Amino acid sequence: ITGGAERYVDRGIIPRAISRIYSEVAKKADAQYAVHISYVEIYNDQGYDLLDPDHETKALEDLPRVGLQEDDEGNIHLRNLSYHRAATEEEALNL
Repeated sequence: ITGGAERYVDRGIIPRAISRIYSEVAKKADAQYAVHISYVEIYNDQGYDLLDPDHETKALEDLPRVGLQEDDEGNIHLRNLSYHRAATEEEALNL
């Protein structure tokens, strides 16, 4: 997922996506943005919050389970998913 950090072409999908988000935000000087980051791992039809601050564990099964809910209007919500504000690309990559 992360790939090599030395060259852009060796980077994985997550670092590339984060880089793209922050480059687009930088282009919009006339607006203010707040970027929040979450990581969900889906394994055997179950979601796990990989950035939960209360769980410093290595076993996937010990992480908080993320639930998927749909409201009456058809909007999807992720229950028990933490999100973290990241002011810069570097902060986002270091989560």
